[in-house]
Amino acid sequence: MAGFSREVAKRIFAEELKSSNYSFRDGEDQHQYAPSYLLTPTGAKCNRVFVVGILTEKDDIGSDTEYWRGRVVDPTGSILIYAGQYQPEAAQILACMEAPSYVAVVGKPNLYQTDDGNIIISLRAESIQRVDENTRNQWIIDTARRTLERLEALKNARPIPVSNDFATADNVPASSSSSTPEQDTDRALQHYHTDIEHFRQMVLRALSSLKADLVKSDMPSETTTTKSATIESGDRPATPTAPEEVPSSRKSKPKKSEPFNAWPEAENEDEVETINFGKKS
Repeated sequence: MAGFSREVAKRIFAEELKSSNYSFRDGEDQHQYAPSYLLTPTGAKCNRVFVVGILTEKDDIGSDTEYWRGRVVDPTGSILIYAGQYQPEAAQILACMEAPSYVAVVGKPNLYQTDDGNIIISLRAESIQRVDENTRNQWIIDTARRTLERLEALKNARPIPVSNDFATADNVPASSSSSTPEQDTDRALQHYHTDIEHFRQMVLRALSSLKADLVKSDMPSETTTTKSATIESGDRPATPTAPEEVPSSRKSKPKKSEPFNAWPEAENEDEVETINFGKKS
């Protein structure tokens, strides 16, 4: 496996990831260790993927050894992540993490086709890190920008006949050399016949959710108002009690009342375009 460089992880929304079903090997070496890639409908060629969202649930699904599965949610949907004995650091972090939590995950995409023809995509986590809400918000903006750049490239690509076939890294011949972004765009159009407007609306929904979250966080909470009224009336607020310790478990899921699963409905999508997400300096 010598000679293979570590690939840069691509920022991809969950909805686009779950719409992907085309995996292939790239490069001159056609042996089993040649790097494999997932090609998404907007033309992102991913050997590794970088996602940031909310860990809404986790389960230890292993038998003899621990094998952890988690669900990470972004404004467009959710993606499953896995970590086991071959990803010990990621598995240990996932095991100790409580849901819901903001997390950043770098992992390799994995495609699996069931007997009935359904295609399941997940991420084999290489690293998992707890992050804050600001990091999640910045990821949404950065991912939206990258997606719109790829959609713009798709507009300028030549139209190619549609293909609905499922392909994996094992049955697609390797390219004679590493593909260019233009070739990846053409290949995405050939395989997916991408609906550009559909994924543009996906980006707008993600930005709408972010805008709604930011507006909501700027609003004064009911708790603050009630506390102020109590102090002004001369009543002494009740002394808070220490929360009881909750024993850790091998399965952690958020309660239905938790807000992390429910993203706000999209607002007027035309207003989203006024959000400034220019390139970083």
